[in-house]
Amino acid sequence: MIFSVNQRLVAIIAGAVIAVLITGLIGFFSSQQISEELKYTDENIIRSLGILSSAERDFLLIRVNALYHLSYDDRAKKAPHEATIRRNIQEIQKRLADYEQNLIINSRDRELLQNDKQLFAIYLAALEKVLEKSNDRDREAAVVVVESEWKPAGDRLTAAFAEHSRYKERLVDQVVLQSMNKGRSAAWIVLLVTIVSALLLVVFGYLFKSTLPPRQN
Repeated sequence: MIFSVNQRLVAIIAGAVIAVLITGLIGFFSSQQISEELKYTDENIIRSLGILSSAERDFLLIRVNALYHLSYDDRAKKAPHEATIRRNIQEIQKRLADYEQNLIINSRDRELLQNDKQLFAIYLAALEKVLEKSNDRDREAAVVVVESEWKPAGDRLTAAFAEHSRYKERLVDQVVLQSMNKGRSAAWIVLLVTIVSALLLVVFGYLFKSTLPPRQN
């Protein structure tokens, strides 16, 4: 089939438009995918890190107020610290429940959360003993519970929260690295498509020019 000059020109223009569209679509969908991954990271992993950080903060407040509770003999002075302890316990329980319902992303994450909850329950049992002895003004017995149960349970819970946070931080690093690699791959693909399209346009342009009738002097 022999194409006219106009048909050949239209074919070259159409090829150029298609090349531009392909290049743009590759860039668009690549950026959308990266955006979705980063959005997921922000909405899930970073939020879960915030919850773990808040739980650790509340846990430290519990420990500090428990020590104040132990230091006083007057029940009136103990009462505000015990109220703060109860409030922080509720906050931690609420945060861990929110995490379990909305933010678990895989089996390892679930395993770490269950470990957090189990160690927190053990810690609370020891804490109740400490508060009971403190309220009874039996400081010696309270110190025994502190050394044998409360402090070791607190240390294990601190380590568990830290391990869980490190795991989620590694996930953030993985997602960011994955997004960067995808971005680089997409950039190379766009560059390759652009080069190939430019070469094809040069070739078609040359062929088009070679089919034109020679100039008449």
